[in-house]
Amino acid sequence: MPFSIIQQDLTTMRTDVIVNTTNEYYSGGGGVDQAIHKAAGPELFEACGYLGRLHQGQVKATEAYKIPVKYIFHTRGPYWKGGSNRESELLAYCYRHSIALAREKGCKSIAFPLISSQTNGFPKSTALTVAVNAILASMRDRDDIAVYLVLYTDRIKQLSESLFPEIQHIIEQDYRPGGEFFESPALGEIDDGGDSRISRKLQLSIMFDDASETGPAQKKSKTADDDIDHLIDALLTHPTQKNLDKIPIDESFAQLLARIITERELKHAQVRDELGMSGVGFWKLLKGKSNPSKLTVFGLAVALRLSIEETNDMLLKAGYAINPSSLQDVIIAGLIRKKMYDRYAMDSLLYALDLQLLPGAIID
Repeated sequence: MPFSIIQQDLTTMRTDVIVNTTNEYYSGGGGVDQAIHKAAGPELFEACGYLGRLHQGQVKATEAYKIPVKYIFHTRGPYWKGGSNRESELLAYCYRHSIALAREKGCKSIAFPLISSQTNGFPKSTALTVAVNAILASMRDRDDIAVYLVLYTDRIKQLSESLFPEIQHIIEQDYRPGGEFFESPALGEIDDGGDSRISRKLQLSIMFDDASETGPAQKKSKTADDDIDHLIDALLTHPTQKNLDKIPIDESFAQLLARIITERELKHAQVRDELGMSGVGFWKLLKGKSNPSKLTVFGLAVALRLSIEETNDMLLKAGYAINPSSLQDVIIAGLIRKKMYDRYAMDSLLYALDLQLLPGAIID
């Protein structure tokens, strides 16, 4: 597909269009906006004065002046206010309207920064997911324009750059934008991109049915169904060890963790240190006194060198599932599936992508 995530300085891109993320007055006050104004020269600021106020999700074009591209598009991303004020929708407009304007002007290539991920307070994984979803949606029926999502910081290490081709492959193979039910052959999990509660409930229902049915002709009573529904609701609302212990499976999360550590002949301190976890916190996990976050389970999978199947199992026993509509999940799971367990490389890559880091990460 003509869509790439790359690491580069946006002002050095030689596409037909580069996109500037700015405010309502095109002030050039910081970040990408400041860098583009500096590279283009004072004529750009003067030209922006004739454009009128810029609204959220809107896109306006100017010449590029000293930057050797055809146009600079200016767009204004929304501020994050908790997610219930159309933030994701407005952010998606920045990408979709920019691509539409580029097509209107006969352009064949366009480069974006990761809009709203810095000064506007958007959760980084959400900003990236919205960007990729919007770009893919704009290109679903037409591949007539090359689109680049450009990530740049002088703190990104060369090691993460070498993994970007792998990330491109993982996204193409495993990622599914939200809103479409599918079963991924690579990840083998049910999509919870629409309503995670519904799809995870479906997945858990299947697990309970398999565990409780003793014969093909045997059917559960309505009371038994009600009990299972109540337990699933309790687990999804409060994924605590108390509720997890009620699941009719052969092994709890704590038992699974302890068994794998023993089988791999690892020291508790070795695993604990890689996660940056205290002795008390790790002891609570091993004893079933606390339930880990999803990122902690992923961190354990990397520390224990689990396969993707073992990772899926550990996530399920902790009350989670890989969500193929989440770039965070897809990328981490994809690296695990490819047996890339180098924490320094993985942490550098997640940092470069503006995604959440695994527990215990140290970025120089």
